Amino acid sequence: MNEKRRTLLKTMGGSTALAALAGCISTDSGDGSDDGDDGDGSDGSDDGDDGDDGDDGSQGTATLWTDLSDGEDEAMSGYVDEFESEAGHTIDKEAPGGDLDQQLETAIPSGEGPDSWVWAHDWIGRFAVRDEPPFLYDASDDVDVSLDEYSGAAQEAVQYDGALHGLPFASETVALFYNEDMVDAPPETLEEMVSVMDEFHSPGNGEYGLSYPVADPYFVSGFIQAYGGNIFDEENLEVTLDSDACKQGMDALETLFDYVPADPGYESQIVAFADGAAPFAINGPWELANLSGEIDNLGVAPLPTVDGNHPRTYSGIQTFYFSAMLNDADQSTVDATTGLAEWYTTNEEIVETNAAEQGYIPVLSSVVEDGNLSAEVEAFARQVDHGVPIPTHPDMNSVWTPLTDALERVFNGDQESGPALDQAASEIRENL
Repeated sequence: MNEKRRTLLKTMGGSTALAALAGCISTDSGDGSDDGDDGDGSDGSDDGDDGDDGDDGSQGTATLWTDLSDGEDEAMSGYVDEFESEAGHTIDKEAPGGDLDQQLETAIPSGEGPDSWVWAHDWIGRFAVRDEPPFLYDASDDVDVSLDEYSGAAQEAVQYDGALHGLPFASETVALFYNEDMVDAPPETLEEMVSVMDEFHSPGNGEYGLSYPVADPYFVSGFIQAYGGNIFDEENLEVTLDSDACKQGMDALETLFDYVPADPGYESQIVAFADGAAPFAINGPWELANLSGEIDNLGVAPLPTVDGNHPRTYSGIQTFYFSAMLNDADQSTVDATTGLAEWYTTNEEIVETNAAEQGYIPVLSSVVEDGNLSAEVEAFARQVDHGVPIPTHPDMNSVWTPLTDALERVFNGDQESGPALDQAASEIRENL
């Protein structure tokens, strides 16, 4: 899922997955709402300075780990420099290399982990239940900004079992890219999309109807869940991938398998669309800058409906995580860590620039309500509204591999879709 997506994006040099989640804390943070009320850069840095004044006035040093595409990383480095200049704190931003998940699994138990890292929200539940050693820090008493500054889904995504483990700055999901030189208007229904794909699909000539990593559960979640089924029912903690509704959605998804390149991997798929060899791609906002440089007239739209149903894609909430390393850190380090997160996530200029340049979908309420977003980002935002956040419960971690294997079997013609989902659901239950 996200690990694969980020790794492949870095390899390719690309630009940068609403139901309530478990365990909310109160969004009323007293006078903290006044601190972040305007959402501009000066308010954000004042929050960090206020934290220092509450301690001994010292400036802190904190470590931030990131695993970003080149464009995202360059932007983040510039913002970190700006924060250091304004707040006086020092932020050591590092890219640890390799898989970020595994790096954290090694570094935190050894006491060498970062004070914060940037990733989608879906690790919060799994890390929150890790007691020996703990992986996350509860910053409920350290953060001054009011959670009311953010959208409801974003507020809930960064909390688990009454604790605040991070601050959100963007959402992401997959939507429909289309080449306006090949398609006059985006299809509103799956039937319309199939009709257009039929016109262009000619594998013998290196031309395809669609670019879509169809063996990745994150990317295909919308169609599987289009008829109201849930891959994982977080409310009841049940595996429901083998429900009739999910099987019906899988049948719809399988319709698209005939129109993609033979290799379902991310790289092979996105290259076909970028090279103008396919009219459509289903991908995320992290590819906006990349594809805009390749496709002269690029359009983005929500996914087409399936029998009148909007595909319910998984969405991720990009988050500054608060690491368990802060449990034993100096207060100045805690202030530097939370101060950066507060400043970055409530700074309207940063949020608007990231939306325009990186394709980030804002979760800062003031920017969302302003409505001054590009047509492309607005299309992704509408798809987020149709989708659901990736469940944060630790059991969700057992879902990805069996479902990936099932998708690969169906795509390769080794198994029918219904039995494939039955087998995946059985494997998931055995692993819980």
